[in-house]
Amino acid sequence: MTAATGSRGSCTEGSDVQNSDFLWGLPRVIWVVGVVSFFSNSASVIITAFSPEFIIHILGATPAAMGYIRGLSEALSYLVKMVSGVFSDWLGKRKILILIGYLCAAFAKPMFAICQGLGLYVSAQLLERVTNGLRDTPRDALIADCSPKELKGRSYGVRQSFAFLGSLIGSVVGFLILTCYGSSAFVIRRVYLFAIIPILIAVLLIYFLINEPKDIIRLRDRKGFPIKMTDIRQLGMNFWYYMFICFVFMCSRYSESFLIYRAQDLGLQVQYAPLVLALMYLFNVPTSRIVGNWSDRHERKLFLAFGFCMMLASCIVLALASEIWHVLVGVAIYGIHYGATQGTFYAIVSDYSPQQIKGTSIGVFNLVCSFGMCVSNIMTGELWKHYGAETAFIVNSTITFVAAIGVIYINSGTHFGKDFSCGKK
Repeated sequence: MTAATGSRGSCTEGSDVQNSDFLWGLPRVIWVVGVVSFFSNSASVIITAFSPEFIIHILGATPAAMGYIRGLSEALSYLVKMVSGVFSDWLGKRKILILIGYLCAAFAKPMFAICQGLGLYVSAQLLERVTNGLRDTPRDALIADCSPKELKGRSYGVRQSFAFLGSLIGSVVGFLILTCYGSSAFVIRRVYLFAIIPILIAVLLIYFLINEPKDIIRLRDRKGFPIKMTDIRQLGMNFWYYMFICFVFMCSRYSESFLIYRAQDLGLQVQYAPLVLALMYLFNVPTSRIVGNWSDRHERKLFLAFGFCMMLASCIVLALASEIWHVLVGVAIYGIHYGATQGTFYAIVSDYSPQQIKGTSIGVFNLVCSFGMCVSNIMTGELWKHYGAETAFIVNSTITFVAAIGVIYINSGTHFGKDFSCGKK
């Protein structure tokens, strides 16, 4: 039996299970990480919800510019996720990187409030996504460290559910603010400024309630370069094929800002823009929780294929949309796709990963995603600008179809090594 120690929120191996370490069948630290994600996403969604209005109508940029900004910033975020994953394995610590990431995010949010031109906005966006990358891979590696193999899908599902719920609440709050106070530059800037509050709450939760495993393998104790070729070889061809499929799929996954802009393109008033994201997250939350639980009992690639098919359906609906309610249907399907895939992505990566390089493996996945999402957002923006929204979504649907076919050949049944788990065996 592997279990947690007596300290609250920690998760190490080798002692008897303490009841105080568990909450509703999962290690307490998983729930704390989930609540942190709730507050973080409730602030971050404001940036996404208001970005089409702020970038296009207040700063005077184009949809193509929005695509470049979102694409490059997401790519940078995922690149940093790669580096932070390797570094967390080398350091043998997760919490310090998570904490630094959220602290830096607290400084990034006010930058949006003071920017008067596109240059400072881009700088703020890049900083915000860099901090996201710094914290996310160590956080997801911490979940892998603390979760029993048979509960990994559920653990990632819980984390994703809290994150999506925070995004849902943040979207509704954004809608209420725009409805009551309007969509002027003054109002949007004040909302950006106050977005620092949930981030500071997340920082306090991390500092006081999260204790990481003490027995994470520290690669800096090795002689020479900490990541060895023997570690990489353990990943095997199945892992790299999985990375290829993830890259193809990410080439079709555009930013949620394009969902909002598609609705506005068909006449949606700006104050209702946050509700587009609220609808997406409304379908995200239950889907991620259900899929997280089921993926521990069934082959994970089935749920990945389901999510890819939902993305395909969403692209087709959005391409053919001629009224706002058509877009809302596409948004709801997009939400189901996101809930079905996001936790499943990380659970499969964790299944493939040797214990000593879990952070590195998740970082590799994030690096692959960075290139794919950069391609997707820039391509979507350029196609939208030159050929219209219909063409952009049709191209994305074609790429998604190719990725969905590739899922058939994924072997998602591989498990490596022992876990530093905090749950019941």
